[in-house]
Amino acid sequence: MRHVCLAIATAMIVAIAGCGGGGSDVATTAGIDSSEPSTTEITFESGRFTLVGNLDLPGGPGPHPALALVHSSGPQTRKSTPTSGFVKAKFLDAGYAVLSWDKPGSGDSTGQFYNEFANTERATIVVDALEFLREQPTVDPDRIGVWGLSEAGWVMPMALEMTDDISFMIVVNGGGEDGIEQMVYQWIQRARCAGASDGELALMDQHGAPALKATTYTEYRAAMEPLLTIPSLSRYVGTTIELQAEEDWNPWPRDIDAFFNPIDVIEKTPIPILAIFSAQDIQVDPVQGADAYRAALALAGNTASTVEVIPDVGHTLLPSTNGCATEGSGLPDRYGEILEEWIPLLAAR
Repeated sequence: MRHVCLAIATAMIVAIAGCGGGGSDVATTAGIDSSEPSTTEITFESGRFTLVGNLDLPGGPGPHPALALVHSSGPQTRKSTPTSGFVKAKFLDAGYAVLSWDKPGSGDSTGQFYNEFANTERATIVVDALEFLREQPTVDPDRIGVWGLSEAGWVMPMALEMTDDISFMIVVNGGGEDGIEQMVYQWIQRARCAGASDGELALMDQHGAPALKATTYTEYRAAMEPLLTIPSLSRYVGTTIELQAEEDWNPWPRDIDAFFNPIDVIEKTPIPILAIFSAQDIQVDPVQGADAYRAALALAGNTASTVEVIPDVGHTLLPSTNGCATEGSGLPDRYGEILEEWIPLLAAR
């Protein structure tokens, strides 16, 4: 199953934080007239990446608090992550500057990620984006937060380990477990929607993560053999699954992004956190995620944070009663209400 590693590490959650910035070449927007609302295209550097995006200002006297929008998975531009435009409008209305950018390899940004460490690299970009914001005369350097959907729920906690410059975090359907456990949850939900039996779902739940996390061939084989009794396993998983010979098998390195658990960071984080989950999410486990965030925030003694679960919506907050299909359009009213309730509280924290 080693060949599945690349797909998991690329497509989903991932990794070990630790490296520093690299964005020493910071562009500024000192010449902007900040008296009126404005959108300015900006560029900043992060290691081998050149990031191009927009800095939106609300108008009026600054310096303004600011928000950086962090992408979900896949090719994404400064405008394409689901609900990011809605969130930007809410924060601009509240007097925040908002920074967004094209992900490397998408839009106008350049560079390609190293697959098994893509989220670590993305977290470093977030740190350099915050450095860019702190250099802006229109921005209050002590009031900069991050918002992100889905895979951003692994990227932003990595960034929290790299910098003290994040003053609040909003995570939507970001999950509360490592990337391997999350991927297995997604496999199980995909199989459920495709009509898998309860017995097949139970086998995937029991043996999926142990097969991927095995440290010896004996462990790997013991987990894989029950899985291979599921006739449609490869279809459910989305890639060919077969038992590797012992001489071809290697355990996955423990330092790749797939083993990173964001809850390990949340347990130590004092800043205000808003964690929102969709009750019908089949990509990220909303029950496990909400419970894990509540427990972690309690352990951290973090009383300035909120965990919310929105009913009858799927991963991107569109209507769904079972998660298997979208059943309409438009974001739920509760999403906007939560943001409108929570944003003013930041000024007092």
